[in-house]
Amino acid sequence: MREQNRALMGGVIGVVVTVAAFAIYYFITLNTTFQKAVLDEVHNVDKAYLIIVRVPSSPETTEEIQTLRMDMDRFQDILNQLSILELQKISKPIKDKSSLYIYNIYVYEKSDHKEIVNFGVDNSKQISIGSTKGYQRYEVTSSFDYDTFRASVDKLFTDNQ
Repeated sequence: MREQNRALMGGVIGVVVTVAAFAIYYFITLNTTFQKAVLDEVHNVDKAYLIIVRVPSSPETTEEIQTLRMDMDRFQDILNQLSILELQKISKPIKDKSSLYIYNIYVYEKSDHKEIVNFGVDNSKQISIGSTKGYQRYEVTSSFDYDTFRASVDKLFTDNQ
């Protein structure tokens, strides 16, 4: 009987410790920055390129999806703008009808064309990030000049036509 109680207590303690570890991990990773979540995944900018996909956010539009491939250095000013963003994990998407486009950016290794990380600037309030660690939606919790970001990316498309 005494050994059963010890085994039961050991099991209960194990479950409590496991739950506490997951809770601590969740709260530690609840907030992050764009720098940590995306840019730190790209270890050597010179050996990477990216593909930008501009998708109209309205299903009623007749505008086409546009793609653009470029080296990371041409996108560096925009990445610097994003690097200071503070992010918080969310589970439900944030709707923002004022955004005309969703910008999906995929970063690849030049040598083997393997995807390193991808992120989507869905609107002025939400960024989605995908990597080998998984996919996560984030709310932008710091100030974000979305209009400047959008204008900078749209200019890249205009310059390449």
